[in-house]
Amino acid sequence: MTLEAPPFRSPHDLAILADIVCGVDGSRVAYEAVRQAAWLAGPAGRLTLLTVTAVQGSGNYRTAAVAPARAERALASARRLAVSLGVEADTAIDERGPVTDVLLEHAAAHGLLAIGPPPMPRVAHLLVGGTATSAAHLLPASVLVARRPPARARFADHIVVSSDALERSSELVGFATTLARLHGSSLTLLHSLDGASSRHPTRLAAQVAYVTQALGEKARVKIEPRHVHDLIVETATIERCSLLIVGSRRVGGLRSLGSVSERVVHDAPCSVLVIRPEDMHDGLD
Repeated sequence: MTLEAPPFRSPHDLAILADIVCGVDGSRVAYEAVRQAAWLAGPAGRLTLLTVTAVQGSGNYRTAAVAPARAERALASARRLAVSLGVEADTAIDERGPVTDVLLEHAAAHGLLAIGPPPMPRVAHLLVGGTATSAAHLLPASVLVARRPPARARFADHIVVSSDALERSSELVGFATTLARLHGSSLTLLHSLDGASSRHPTRLAAQVAYVTQALGEKARVKIEPRHVHDLIVETATIERCSLLIVGSRRVGGLRSLGSVSERVVHDAPCSVLVIRPEDMHDGLD
């Protein structure tokens, strides 16, 4: 089994990076999401900057999650930021609520949703349905959860991609490798021997060969018999990674409580890009 060149010449051939919607509320983490989304989109891509005000009531009883005046200022600032990074951006305000439901509805019409990190612990998000948790579970689009890079590091200077060596994982590895190659980033291919994925050594060996041949000295490989969540979070912390790329099988119900991608979204020390199943095409084996 060998990996040939990816079936796209740049990440823009994978449509999720050409059409990104960013949740904007005027916070620093939202602007960081815009900055990172612009980096991923590049000059060939386009951003949609969206503020959900969730207006309720009328007259003296009118309330909003984001005041209309603040929404206008936040969108104007976010658009200036995107344009300064060479990316065109549209702006939109949606007055409906709840905020999470409206964001996910808009995300379904785009390739990627970019948002800030969860503001609450994972258990609280599971109980109240926070945006990051809901997005990671439901995946109406692939999701970027943006955090500031480690000190003295730039976004995506060092990328970690986690492969389970199962079906479609080669496309994920190919995407991460192309992204790293285009931007001169280093890349760590991570694999946990814990679980069923260890039964696919040939596919894993092909992925290792592909990454090392494509990136040379900028490639690293880490394979350990550890629980995958612990291995991902620990590696990202120790290696001062600024972007984690993981796939998702979009499990639901009680199985979602053990979702690795959703747990990583909460626990990672850096930005996390979760690629949904239909955005990966198993064409590299």
